[in-house]
Amino acid sequence: MIYCNYLLYLKDFRINRSINLKKFILKLTLIFTVITVIHGCANQLPPGGGEEDKTPPKVKIISPKPNETNYSGNSISFEFNEYIDRRSFQDAFHTSPQVKGELEFNWGAKDVEVIFPKEFDKIDPNKTFVVTVNTSFKDIRGNSVNEPVSFAFSTGSRIDMSSVTGRVYNAENKTVSILAYNMKSNYNPTENLPDYAVETGPEGNYSLTNLAAGSYRIIAIIDDDRNLLYTGDRESYGVLPADIDIADSINIPNINFNLKILETAPAVQPELDITKYFKDSLGIISTSIKPGTQSVLPEQSIFISFNRNKPTRDEIINGLEITDEDNSPERMVFNWKNDSLVEIFAQNRFKSNKKYMLSLTAKDDSARIYRYSMQFRTVSVNSFGELKGNINYNSISPEDYLTRIELRAEKIIPVLKYNFEVRDTVFIFKNIFDASYKLFAYIDKNNNGVFDYGSPYPYEPAEPFVFYPSLIGIKGGWTVENVNINFAK
Repeated sequence: MIYCNYLLYLKDFRINRSINLKKFILKLTLIFTVITVIHGCANQLPPGGGEEDKTPPKVKIISPKPNETNYSGNSISFEFNEYIDRRSFQDAFHTSPQVKGELEFNWGAKDVEVIFPKEFDKIDPNKTFVVTVNTSFKDIRGNSVNEPVSFAFSTGSRIDMSSVTGRVYNAENKTVSILAYNMKSNYNPTENLPDYAVETGPEGNYSLTNLAAGSYRIIAIIDDDRNLLYTGDRESYGVLPADIDIADSINIPNINFNLKILETAPAVQPELDITKYFKDSLGIISTSIKPGTQSVLPEQSIFISFNRNKPTRDEIINGLEITDEDNSPERMVFNWKNDSLVEIFAQNRFKSNKKYMLSLTAKDDSARIYRYSMQFRTVSVNSFGELKGNINYNSISPEDYLTRIELRAEKIIPVLKYNFEVRDTVFIFKNIFDASYKLFAYIDKNNNGVFDYGSPYPYEPAEPFVFYPSLIGIKGGWTVENVNINFAK
């Protein structure tokens, strides 16, 4: 249509030579301005038709080539296998060390050239740069890359090859930024960008590669604003027990973080998470143990949630009864969490290997009688095993500090927890229920009974800690041996 209008204007000009030349030029300029605006404002839209695309984009590095040396250019070029979300690429792209100044993104159909303010050899003539495109990068349909894309090049004659690898625990499936600072410079993560940075991948694993030799302070943060700076009192973080000395071309594994989650709202305790309870057929009552279960511990609590038609507390206390297989009643203790949730447990513990019946008769909101019942069985004395192992310390004497070891069986509701104290290089724990456990150990340097996470800034190291790398399966009547807790890293 615009082209046709142009022809009409041209015809009009030829026929009517009295038209003012300046007006014609003005009209022509307006036409081409409209064309330019329309082209420039075109939205980035996915092509229509075909099956829904759920495949993440693939990235090909064009230049410089991975591990290229003596690079003196001022740009980095990428090619993609599909149309990509340009804004997400710009947010996901960064270099370590980060280059100061504005970047220019020169886009093609399925490629981009990232242009820097000056040549890399002018920035640093003998430096290894690490380029990362993190997991916020996605295609035009919203599919994100599964793992960060990373490669290195050097302005000098060699590539730095040192690395640090590890895992972030307690991250709750969130992406965590790992920031490394060379301690030859001023350390202030709230103002200064890190010398190296990378993000965690699946399962919280990370790999800081192509590091120069030196002494580093490494922290982990959930960098919500993606500015590679630590924002105190707002961003969850992890700190190591000590700085890391890295020699040339050395890989240091198992440098793990225990993330401290800063909650905007109080965290729900696992035993109070009623979404994991077991509902009755009418959806009125939910219980923390599954009806018919054979594995209730003698000291275990039972949580009961009233989802609707709530009886009064007196009606529950007077209408609830637990009897054993001999029809002998148990005296129960009631601990109200709120008007809809109550914890009950036997005053004198349940007996081992016994069948019990829980029954409740109460009136609902409409004054109708409601009857609920369920059976469960307690575990036998043969359902408990032992755990044996040893502790390897670094320069710390086990007699100087108390080592605390926590076992958690998170698939049991309420979560089954054991806590032990050790002042030796060997340990044996008895009477542990048959289940799979996560093991966390830490050296309680200030003897306050809780793990101290430290602080990124002002800097305080975390207490030395170890996450055992795999679940520990305890079997009733058996001893699990050779569990090695290694602080000597």
